[in-house]
Amino acid sequence: MKISAKRLGKLLLFYSIFYVILGVFTVGMFQIFLKTLDDKAPKWQLDESLIGSNPGLTLKPSLPDNLIVYKTNDTERIFQIKQQLDNFLAPYFPEEKHENVQECKNSPNEGKVCDFVINERFSPCTRQMNYSYSSSDTGPCVFLKLNKLFGWEPELYNRTTDLPKEMPYYLQHTIKTSKIQDTSNIIWLSCVPQDMEDYKNIGTLVYYFEMGFHRKYFPFRNTEGYLSPLVAVLFEKPKRGVLIRVECKVWARNIHHDLKNNKGVVRFALLID
Repeated sequence: MKISAKRLGKLLLFYSIFYVILGVFTVGMFQIFLKTLDDKAPKWQLDESLIGSNPGLTLKPSLPDNLIVYKTNDTERIFQIKQQLDNFLAPYFPEEKHENVQECKNSPNEGKVCDFVINERFSPCTRQMNYSYSSSDTGPCVFLKLNKLFGWEPELYNRTTDLPKEMPYYLQHTIKTSKIQDTSNIIWLSCVPQDMEDYKNIGTLVYYFEMGFHRKYFPFRNTEGYLSPLVAVLFEKPKRGVLIRVECKVWARNIHHDLKNNKGVVRFALLID
């Protein structure tokens, strides 16, 4: 069936107009949609979002199956782990601090963020010390952080409140006897063996530089210059040649422990040959 030139011209004109109108309509809808979004704040937050209101707990170094295995004389393996930690911690060593960053004892000023400094207080969990991975006297350091959750504020425990029964006894004792004037400023962190048999192998754990995350770094508002607070955990004298399974949890009234999704808890294993 042949189409006349006149009919073909009408079809081309119709579809040209149709697609121009459709394009203008689509651009208009996008413009309206974009006006409902904020460059810094997500439209749906906390319980209204897919992420929810329960922060995840992240472990560094991040290795397959969360299994930290190495030999103290394996320089190549230790270099790989150190390189990953160097890259992870690089933002904490800027050439120049952002203008929004300030030193603060409690909460920051409006539009500002509290400075988080990694210095000699973290020794031997520093890059100068290879994060203690090459030491034959001590075990390694791991770093823990809470995932950024826009607008989330912790509801904290203190020495005057009822502590959960599942909280490790040593942490309950620490909270009740802490020299910190106001224990309600800390999201407490505990790291314990997963099994009773590992208690004799794990040795002493040392937390740098606090045993948790200070309230002043929350809530996260996507303010430029913000750095998540970290806790370094040193395995001071772990038994070598033995697989040690560890579970770390953060403690606040509005943190629920969900191992499947690493919400408030993370598990890993350590083996030093």
